[in-house]
Amino acid sequence: MKTLLPLIFIAAFLGSAQAKRLEVLFLGDEGHHKPAERIPQIMEGLGPRGVNFTYTADPDCLHDGTLKNFDALMIYANIGTITEEQEKGILDYVYEGGAFLPIHCASYCFLNSMQYVKLVGAQFKSHGTGTFSTNIEKPEHPIMKSFKGFETWDETYVHHKGTNDRNVLQTRENEPWTWTREPGKGRVFYTAYGHDQRTWSNPGFHDLVHRGLVWAIGEKKSKTFLSTKLPELVRRDGDLVPNYERRPEPIKVHQPLSPEQSLQHTQVAHGIDISLFASEELGLYSVIEIDWDERGRAWVIETRDYPNELKPTELGKDRIRILEDTDGDGKADKAILFADKLSIPTGMCFARGGLIVQMAPEFIFLKDTDGDDKADVRETLFSGWSTGDTHAGPSNLKYGFDNWIWGVMGYAGFNGKVGGKDHRFGQGVYRFKPDGSKLEFLGSTSNNTWGLGFSENNDVFISTANNQSSVYMPIAKTHYDRFDGLDQPSRLPGIDSNKKFFPITPNVRQVDVFGGFTAAAGHHLYTARSFPKDWWNRSALVNAPTGNLVYRAQVRPEGSHFVAENGWNLVASVDEWFSPIYSEVGPDGAIWMSDWYSFLIQHNPTPNKGRGGFDAKRGRGNAFESPLRDYTRTRIYRFTAKDGKPSKTFDLSKKKPNDLLRAIQSDNMLWRMHAQRLIVESGNGSTFTQPLKGIIQSSEPDEIGIAGGAIHALWALHGLGTVDAKSIELGLNHKSAGVRRAAASVTPRKENFTNHLLKAVNDPDHQVRKDVLLALSEMPPSEEAGKILFSKRKDSFILNDRWLPTAFQMACSRHGAGYLKAALAASSPANATAPPKAAQIPKDNLILNSGFEAIDGTMPKNWKARNYSGQANQRIVSPGRGGKGNAIMIESAQGADSSIHFDLKVKKRTTYQLSAWIKTEGLKTIRGGRGAQLNIHALPDQPRTRALKGDNDWSNVKLKFKTDDTGTISINCLYGGWGFATGKAYWDDIELIQIDAGQGPDISEDTESIVAANLVNHASSVQLSSTLNDIITKPTELGNKIKKMIRAPKVVVKESKEDELTLSKTHQVLKLNAIEGLKFDKIKLEAKSGKPIAIIVSNPDLLQHNFVIGSPGSLERIGSAADSIITNPKAIEMNYVPQTNDILAASKLLDPGTLEVIKIDPLKPGKYPYVCTFPGHWRIMQGHLEVK
Repeated sequence: MKTLLPLIFIAAFLGSAQAKRLEVLFLGDEGHHKPAERIPQIMEGLGPRGVNFTYTADPDCLHDGTLKNFDALMIYANIGTITEEQEKGILDYVYEGGAFLPIHCASYCFLNSMQYVKLVGAQFKSHGTGTFSTNIEKPEHPIMKSFKGFETWDETYVHHKGTNDRNVLQTRENEPWTWTREPGKGRVFYTAYGHDQRTWSNPGFHDLVHRGLVWAIGEKKSKTFLSTKLPELVRRDGDLVPNYERRPEPIKVHQPLSPEQSLQHTQVAHGIDISLFASEELGLYSVIEIDWDERGRAWVIETRDYPNELKPTELGKDRIRILEDTDGDGKADKAILFADKLSIPTGMCFARGGLIVQMAPEFIFLKDTDGDDKADVRETLFSGWSTGDTHAGPSNLKYGFDNWIWGVMGYAGFNGKVGGKDHRFGQGVYRFKPDGSKLEFLGSTSNNTWGLGFSENNDVFISTANNQSSVYMPIAKTHYDRFDGLDQPSRLPGIDSNKKFFPITPNVRQVDVFGGFTAAAGHHLYTARSFPKDWWNRSALVNAPTGNLVYRAQVRPEGSHFVAENGWNLVASVDEWFSPIYSEVGPDGAIWMSDWYSFLIQHNPTPNKGRGGFDAKRGRGNAFESPLRDYTRTRIYRFTAKDGKPSKTFDLSKKKPNDLLRAIQSDNMLWRMHAQRLIVESGNGSTFTQPLKGIIQSSEPDEIGIAGGAIHALWALHGLGTVDAKSIELGLNHKSAGVRRAAASVTPRKENFTNHLLKAVNDPDHQVRKDVLLALSEMPPSEEAGKILFSKRKDSFILNDRWLPTAFQMACSRHGAGYLKAALAASSPANATAPPKAAQIPKDNLILNSGFEAIDGTMPKNWKARNYSGQANQRIVSPGRGGKGNAIMIESAQGADSSIHFDLKVKKRTTYQLSAWIKTEGLKTIRGGRGAQLNIHALPDQPRTRALKGDNDWSNVKLKFKTDDTGTISINCLYGGWGFATGKAYWDDIELIQIDAGQGPDISEDTESIVAANLVNHASSVQLSSTLNDIITKPTELGNKIKKMIRAPKVVVKESKEDELTLSKTHQVLKLNAIEGLKFDKIKLEAKSGKPIAIIVSNPDLLQHNFVIGSPGSLERIGSAADSIITNPKAIEMNYVPQTNDILAASKLLDPGTLEVIKIDPLKPGKYPYVCTFPGHWRIMQGHLEVK
């Protein structure tokens, strides 16, 4: 990919007429100098001095239409060639008065242009490296005056093709190093400094570039710029500021700024304006969320009880108010109190003519029945939300396309009864019916969660607080729960390809994941049309209050999956009180943002002298207590596109049908969703059904293929219960893929609608195909559908996709009788010949000793056993598959999570197929266990095959996966998996082969096994009888296998606990706890040599931790590897355990309140270091195991 976006803007905003900030366009590339990693460093250095940067990697920016908007052009790139148009653009810009700053490698850019070489002043020729300083040749030049120089490691550039008119300011060993030129009316500043972060992070380099920039813009601009006085950040003494970063001195608090002053220190994306809508001047305090009613009025939740003052019902200090701009000047001038005496409400959603409010431990319903804008009805919908940690509770309530209410939950969790059904879950995403009668948990996230957003096509995105700012929910847990052998990933997949955020001040205070997201909140996409097109349905707004910014994640599809790429910032500030926590598209198409405005935003851990610099007290909401938590200020800002047209607004409060039908076709999804909801709540199918069908028929896709009116019309019909065959036919044949998806999703789950879906099973869009298959998985079982699905089993469109194989197997399982009949008809006659043993596996198998014939002690050669938790017995057994050779077996009577694994090196970014044969005997799962399967460590989401449970004869499992940049993987024969299993499981003939990227794995056998396992649960009695009759009367090899796989529905087994007494009979049992303050409760453990060791690692702390133990003397090497893993996009999936041979054993990432048993083979005498390698933890959280 040539560039992240056609043009990625970081910041370009004139905060006010009083503060002229300089606008610099920074042209980089994707080469080895990594410009995208360097620009945040210069932003931190020059941002506080009033300089804004806009980044792009696209040389097409070199034309007048773009360059004229900037005070200066900076190039730091090695782009090989330049077009005539681009060359003319840059030359015209400079010669007509523009400022040009080529830095370092820019002197070896655009090699086909001598005009460019002349403009720079010379061309790079060669270099060495070293640590050095340079000589100042012109100390009286404005750039060099009072400049003291600096020392740095850098490349020692030598140039050639130098022009005679260079004004050389610095030299290195007589080589011109920094110079200026004045071509035409413009100015050029060049320096050879700048190979990597060692120079770009140097304050001396920041000073030099700032001086060069101020000179290059010319005397008139520089005089105006230098005369500008940004509001001073006045620091004060005496405050206890947590110093988690271990700075030499803690940052001092600066005095708060007024909204106008704060804006002068704030940068906004180029082409975007910012304005203040409301602040403490209107009596606002601590706005935690904004929403808009059907009249377009802004409603806000204000909280003073957050985070530590949770109070009983009717005693809280928090409230919900309605803000209005009555005079049309763009600022709120009226505030109406809707409800008060609340305590820590964290989200709200309009429904049923009122407002649903999240307020742990309850969800309540508030309603105004007499029209005075004051709530006079207050009802509890349901309760069960934990209040143990107020920043880990429920948030982000949203009315969904499906007419349910959606939300996310942090690690505090839910434990309650809804609609007569008990529910218990932790961090993740859920939905419930607006009347509170039913609740469903849809998927787990990797850590604390405070962000939810829908695309205009009904894709679901989530943000988590720590190091995973974008998450995607491809298939809900409710789908997986209907089928044996298909398990939702233990954590919804992260899609964020960028792990860093980009503050413009070095004074960023974080708890951990330094330099990355540690308090990410929100994931609303831009779903209107007032901003430029590259924002539409692509730009997700992720608030990062600890970085004083709002990050823009650019979401793009990859088949049925998504990737979120770096879109830089919407806004960032030098003001350290600036704390964005909520951003969403408003009724006018603008982005509205709530600035919490508090110097202290961190929740936990509670500082102590060892970490933070002082001992603090933990409050009742699990946040540490501090007078720096401000409750007197808050700001709401609006962001508008400079040339954008505001969305048409509506007043839907009278619920007039014509108004609702117009609003449901708005170009702003906020209005479409309001109109859909009000139509559904009206229950008036006779009035709305025909006009809605007309909208479906007449809607045309817009410039990006969205037909929002038709999408919402289908969901409105679904809510009214008036979807008919004509609606589905119109929807499934629509030009817009989003409409076809909606039509599949709302298709009535009735037999006479199955054919509509079968006609769409070849849709050319991956997401449509996924939704069609998921809809088929819920239709009444149909033999015809099963036969058609069987014909698609080798469809490369399905096999090469991330999520389509799973959706396909769900649909096949639902229509299993027809699928198996078609498979039996195509099967070979029965014979006694067993499939080939390992000795006959093709030579390209990369697994050594794949049939376990070579033995080394008690394990197969090249294979090792490991226990994650519980007690298991791993051993070699004979005979193996086909009555020959060996196999491996794992068994447990009381329950275990265990594996036998093989580690190998693989090619990077290469596609492989992994397969094996598995047999199970009485295998039952408990505590969330999956069963018996293969899985792969060190890759995204730990790819895995289907899991077998119960009794299964030898069954083939298979998966296709692609490696990343890790280069080493671990293949696990996994028993239990993310939970426990009991019973026996066997593995044989493991095969790993490299395949072409476009070659999907043959999942036929895998699908047949899954379909057979689910046949009893989904086929009708007639279909089941007919299928079994075919197997018996027409013997085939496949039929013999299927007969053994067909079994009764899964049985729920009660959980069992680790038997410590039993464990102590074979191991030295040690216990270790992670405790508050980033510590283990023991810095030393002791054990004897010659006997296996079991360490029970518990995490009663409120943060996530892991446990890593290494060989003697390896602490610093493991620590260095841990520091490097933060930038790995797969770090979470790797449990933050680095790949190094120094590590002897490691746990998974332990959530609060969980434990794991780490079993270690007998060790030799020595001191074995153990650490937590979660980012930022290892230097503090460590100890050693002394073996005597």
